[in-house]
Amino acid sequence: MTTFVVALEHYRKPSNGGPLPSVDFAHADADAFANVIQKIYADLPDDSVSVHVLKDADASLAALRDELKYTIKNLAEDELFIFYYAGHGFLGAGGNRLSAYDTNRTNVEDTSLSMRDDLMEPLMDSDCRQALVFVDACAEKFSGVVKSRDVITNLDADEVRDFLDSAWYLGVFLSCSPGEKSYPSPTLKHGVWTHFLLEAMEGRAPAALTRDRWLTDFGLRDHLRQEVPRFITRELQVRGSQTPQAIISGSSSFQIHHVAKSPVAPADAALAGISLRNNSEFLEGTETGEIRSLAGFTRGYHTVPSQPTDSAEAWCQRLLAERVAEELQELYEAARKALNARRKDVQKADDAGGGDLDTAAFRYSIETGQNPEDPAEYIIRRRLELRDGWDAHRAAIDEIFGDEFDRLVVEFERMDDTFDALVEKLEDIQESQGGDVHDDDRTKRATYERDGVTFTFDLTKRRLEISFGRSGTLELVDAAQKFQLGTSRTSPMLAARARSAAPTPELASARRSVRGR
Repeated sequence: MTTFVVALEHYRKPSNGGPLPSVDFAHADADAFANVIQKIYADLPDDSVSVHVLKDADASLAALRDELKYTIKNLAEDELFIFYYAGHGFLGAGGNRLSAYDTNRTNVEDTSLSMRDDLMEPLMDSDCRQALVFVDACAEKFSGVVKSRDVITNLDADEVRDFLDSAWYLGVFLSCSPGEKSYPSPTLKHGVWTHFLLEAMEGRAPAALTRDRWLTDFGLRDHLRQEVPRFITRELQVRGSQTPQAIISGSSSFQIHHVAKSPVAPADAALAGISLRNNSEFLEGTETGEIRSLAGFTRGYHTVPSQPTDSAEAWCQRLLAERVAEELQELYEAARKALNARRKDVQKADDAGGGDLDTAAFRYSIETGQNPEDPAEYIIRRRLELRDGWDAHRAAIDEIFGDEFDRLVVEFERMDDTFDALVEKLEDIQESQGGDVHDDDRTKRATYERDGVTFTFDLTKRRLEISFGRSGTLELVDAAQKFQLGTSRTSPMLAARARSAAPTPELASARRSVRGR
C-alpha cells in the first residue's frame, strides 16, 4: 500500500508577483492523515506500507511530477494507492489543477499540477486497480497582474468522473462543490473536511460504518456530506457553504477498511476516549456567604449590592483581605512545621484579598470577590496544585489541608469533540457502564454521574470538574486517579496518560470568521 501526502501551507514568492495565499493548517492536516494511515494499516508488514509526505518546498511542481510518475509507474496490481492533497485547487488549462510550492499566480496554468495528466491518466495506465484520492482544496479566485483577469475557477467533478468505469476501484473525494470554498477551523486546527475525513477513517464516526463495521465509499461520502455542512452552519461565522463531493467508480460500493470494535472499557477507563489537551489540574474548594456578614460591613451605612460590578468585586476583596492574610499565615506556619522546611523553602504572598503559598510539593492559592451567581454574596476560591514528587509528602499535605476541597478540576485548551459528539460519547458510556447523562447546549455543559462520581464538562469555560460527593484532599486525588482520562499531557494529579487516537483540538463554542483554502 502506497500513500502520497501533499501539503502546501506556504508558497514561494516568485520574482514577478506575490505568492499564493497560505493555507491554514495544511501541515497539520497532512501529518494527521499520514498518522491515520500508519495506524489503520498497522497490522500489515512494515515493508508493505509506504507513506510519502511532501510539504511546501519539497512539493515543487517538478518534484511532484517526478515523485508521482515514479510512484504510480511502480504500483502493483493488488496494491492500494492513496493520494491526499491540502492546498489550492482550480479549473485551468487542461482541466482540474492543484497548486505546487512554486505555482506562479500570474501563470497558474503552466506552473501547477494537472490532476488529469499527472495523476488520473498515469493511474489508468498503471497496473494498480485500487486507488483513493482525497483533495481538500477550493477554488478561490485570484486576480492576475494583466487586466486583473481571474485565472482560478472551480474544480470540475465531471472531468474526474469521465475517467471512472465499473472496472476501477477508484474513489475521488473532494472537499467542496463548484463555487464553494473549503474552510479551515481555528478551533479544530484542521481543515473542516479533513477533520471529519480523519474521524471516519479512524472509526470515530459509528454512523459512517456498516453493521459489520466496514467504512465504505458510500458511508464515507454520506458522513462528509452530512457533517461538514452541519459544522460550517453551527460553528463558523461565514456566509458561504461547503458541500463535499464524492466521485465513485461503478455502481457498487467498495470497502475502504474495517474498523475493529473497541473492547468495552472497564469502569475506571470509560472516559479515556474523550480527548482533552489539558494545561492545568488542581483541587478546588469554594466558600460563599452573605456580604453583610463580613467584618467591616456596617449595617445602615453600607448597601448590599444587587448586581455584579467591578466595584463590588473590589469591595469584597478589601473586606476579606485581612481574613485571607491570616489564613495564609496559618498555612505558612503549618507547612513549615509539617514539611520540616526552612523559611526560604516556603514562599508566601498576599495582596488585595488574594495570595498564594509555594513549596516544592504544592502550590496553594486563594482568590476572593463577589459571587457571580448571587451579587449579595462573597466568594472565596481555594486551589491546590500538587507537584511532581508530592506523594513523598502525603502525611504532611493531609495534615496541612485536611478536607479543604470538594472537587478536582482539569482545565483544557482544546477538546477533540463538538458538544454534540461529547454528549453522544457520554451516552455510549451510559449504555455500556450505566449512570446518568445530563446536557445543556445553552451553557455547553454536559454531566455524567455514576456511583457517586460526577464528571462535568464545561466547553465554554474549558473545564472538567470531577466530584465524589465528599470533601478531602488526598482522598480526592486517589479517587480521581482510578479514572483514566484522555488527557494529552501527563500530570502528577491524574492517572497515567491515555493516548488518544487522533490529534485533540478543542472545539470551543465561540464562533469564528475564517477564510477558505
